[in-house]
Amino acid sequence: MQRYMNSFILNSLRNMCSQAKSTKPPLSIFGIEGRYVNALYSAALQMKQIEQVEKHLQALQKELVKPKVVDFVETSMISSADKAKLLKEVAEKSGMPPAAINFLEVVAENGRLKMLRKMITLFSAVMVAHRNEALCEVITAKPLDDSTRKTLMEALKKFVKGGKNITLTEKVDSSIIGGMIVGVEDKHIDMSIARKVQMYTEILKQSV
Repeated sequence: MQRYMNSFILNSLRNMCSQAKSTKPPLSIFGIEGRYVNALYSAALQMKQIEQVEKHLQALQKELVKPKVVDFVETSMISSADKAKLLKEVAEKSGMPPAAINFLEVVAENGRLKMLRKMITLFSAVMVAHRNEALCEVITAKPLDDSTRKTLMEALKKFVKGGKNITLTEKVDSSIIGGMIVGVEDKHIDMSIARKVQMYTEILKQSV
């Protein structure tokens, strides 16, 4: 069954990769969603549409949470073939590149639209690896000044391995009082004053 599924998906996506050899994604993605994402990455890269595909899928991801779109995805009253046709028409009108259009059409035809949001999330993760990026997020009580940002970036470069390019997202949350909370890939470092207050409060409660 597993072998049949792999063959079925690859055959369904043959138009996306028919003129070039398969290109392995820089990040291993498994499962049914992974097979679609791997095929899309390979096709988009070979067709030189990788950035366009990413941009349009990110925009689509925002639409997929809207009630009307959710109803369209989940309804069984519209056949997979009709869903594929409608999606293709909408995608073409929105200016999506052929690799993305073919991908959406195949996903719909195979009745996998309920997995589409996860597929797009996985594709975004593959693109992060493709650009050799390290996603970092910093939360501070006040916006960072240039000097603090420079110091933080220098520290992050030493912390992140593999010479990855750091993509920093800054957020402001006055509730942390001061200090900062830093997220680096899968690591989380809470250096906020709010966290220290909480920690000392717990210590005082234990000593009473």
